[in-house]
Amino acid sequence: MAYAIPMIQPETRRRAIGYTGVSWTCLFFGPLPALYRGHTLGFVGMTLVNLATFGLSAFVFIFVYNAWHYHSLLAQGFMPEGHNFGEVTENVIRMSAGNNDNPDDIYDAGKYAAQQQRIRLAVPELSERLIDDQGPGSTWKK
Repeated sequence: MAYAIPMIQPETRRRAIGYTGVSWTCLFFGPLPALYRGHTLGFVGMTLVNLATFGLSAFVFIFVYNAWHYHSLLAQGFMPEGHNFGEVTENVIRMSAGNNDNPDDIYDAGKYAAQQQRIRLAVPELSERLIDDQGPGSTWKK
C-alpha cells in the first residue's frame, strides 16, 4: 500500500504528491503512472526495461518506483509539506493582564507594568535538512 506525501517547492510554491510504499498502479498499468506524474525519465526507463525483460521487471518496479519518484522530487528541490524544519524564531508580544475596556489603557506601560506577560509566537523556517536527517534526540516522531 502506498502513502501520499504532499510536497512543496519553497522557492516557486509548486506542489506535488510523492508516494512511499508499494506501487500497485505500476503493476497494473506499467510505466503509465510515471507518465501521468510527469516523471519522464521514469517512464522511458521503465518502458525500456519492461521491453528488454518482456514485462517481468514490473514485479521489481512495484517495490522501487515510488521511492524513485519521491527522490527525484527531492532532487528537484521539493520538500515534504507540513513539517517543521530548521530553527524556530521567536517573536515576543508584551500584553497586560488587566481587565479594562479602555483601549488607551492597554497600551499604557506604566499602569500595568507589573502584570505584563510574554506571549511567544513560534515561526518555523525552512532549512536544507530532510526529515530523515533528524537525530535520535529530535522531538519529531515518526
